Amino acid sequence: MKALPYIHPKLYQLFLLLLHRKNLVKRYTYLSREIGRNKVVFELGCGIGILAKYLDKSCEYMGWDLNATFIKYLRKKGLNAELKDIFNFKEYPENDVTVIIDVLHHVAPKERILIQNALKTTKKLIVVEPSSPYKFGRVQHISRFYYFYDLFLGDNDGINSLHRRISWNFSEKDLKNYFISLGASKIKYIGKDVVAIFHSNGKVSDIEKKRN
Repeated sequence: MKALPYIHPKLYQLFLLLLHRKNLVKRYTYLSREIGRNKVVFELGCGIGILAKYLDKSCEYMGWDLNATFIKYLRKKGLNAELKDIFNFKEYPENDVTVIIDVLHHVAPKERILIQNALKTTKKLIVVEPSSPYKFGRVQHISRFYYFYDLFLGDNDGINSLHRRISWNFSEKDLKNYFISLGASKIKYIGKDVVAIFHSNGKVSDIEKKRN
């Protein structure tokens, strides 16, 4: 069972607008600038593909998600989106920039292995995460009210349990330090979001070779 925002794309978009307000546009505008032009962009846990409409027209977009409704919605819009598990590392396509937005707190404690594998097929990785997304729930010790709120109206994606998601317990400072410990070279704050930029030290990808 999924919460209402994960059942319909329009409800999910409304959920994000209520949650982030004016910072939602700031977030994607910044990401677009950070990505640049003429890039192959791969988004893990792409949701309803908001990032795609902010990208420069010269960029190529690919998205993976396990929400079949969202993937169907994206394909109707003509976007390259696939119903795939983001932990299926062997099938990651070569790309210039991989983006992971609001995903790590859903997959904790497996976020480290996700970041490590994402860096193997890209030159640049951008991660966006909110600090303390479940602060209210922790204070209430997952009260009955909060449990039902999450179940029907909150961040319940229908895949990862509340107990698993609520383990993501980082303050803004802690999250910054955690990303730096994983190799982030740049940190940016947008509202309650912490944006971390990672660069791969691997070989030049096939994409770059084809361009040269």
